[in-house]
Amino acid sequence: MRFGPVPLDQAAGAILAYSLKAGDLRLKKGLRLGPEDIAALRAAGFDEVTVARLEAPDMPEDEAAEALAKALVPDAAAAALRLGAGFAGRVNIHADAAGLVLLEVAAIGRVNNVDPAITVGTLPGRERVAAG
Repeated sequence: MRFGPVPLDQAAGAILAYSLKAGDLRLKKGLRLGPEDIAALRAAGFDEVTVARLEAPDMPEDEAAEALAKALVPDAAAAALRLGAGFAGRVNIHADAAGLVLLEVAAIGRVNNVDPAITVGTLPGRERVAAG
């Protein structure tokens, strides 16, 4: 992945790295920048923007979050869990029934130690949960 600031005239098609606000302009992180976005940024006074450009074997952050969630919860139905759709690089996991959160703490620690940009956040172990 190529990541960093680029002039606006080189940003088309890239993925916005950070949400931006300027006046009425609101662009969310993860947006693939199109010509209208570039024009809006220029009108708001931006000369450059921080973007990401994926390269093989990179995958979009929502797709990566979904893959990680499926690896951590390979049989969600058997665990009475439901995996949400990826958004903003995260996936929420919801209980389908009341119960206790049971975690493999060592496995979560190993994932969290791969890279500072990857984080698995959970409720505490043995926390009571309700459906949903």
